Amino acid sequence: MVNWGEWVEQKILEAMRRGEFDHLPGKGRPLQLEENPYLEPGLAIAYHLLRQNDARPEWIEADLAIRRGIEQARQDLRRTLQWRQEALQALAGKSDPRSRREREWIEAEWERALRAFARRIAELNEQIFLYNLKVPIYWLQRFKFDLQEELRALGIPEEEIQALEEPSPSSTAPSTR
Repeated sequence: MVNWGEWVEQKILEAMRRGEFDHLPGKGRPLQLEENPYLEPGLAIAYHLLRQNDARPEWIEADLAIRRGIEQARQDLRRTLQWRQEALQALAGKSDPRSRREREWIEAEWERALRAFARRIAELNEQIFLYNLKVPIYWLQRFKFDLQEELRALGIPEEEIQALEEPSPSSTAPSTR
């Protein structure tokens, strides 16, 4: 039985030894791989126009926006966490009424930052849902962000993560609107 892969490789090597590839156009220069022979003709034209105008398909722009969004959200929460730690450290050992009020204010700001981060994760997950509808190849789809995993990765203590998920009294009260 003939092994076609080995046979083809042998024929290519023989042709190389005879110098049959020495005078091909573009020898020694990078290959121009701008055209994709597997694209439908209409898509090939569309991608060519996008490339000529330095533009990207909408799904690629959506992916970039998601990547930028999560990095910005993480950076904002890291910055707030650092501010909180430094502010609480500056108040360490102080028990006067002003210091207690300042600690309460710092913790309230931290709570607001955590809730803002949770809202931002929910917004990004909505963007991921829409992105997954647009992406042309299923294996390019993205998984949604898990709030708990994100907080753990940023070093947030487990008790604060659990407290964030417990509904606050104001969020369970019926709305008057």
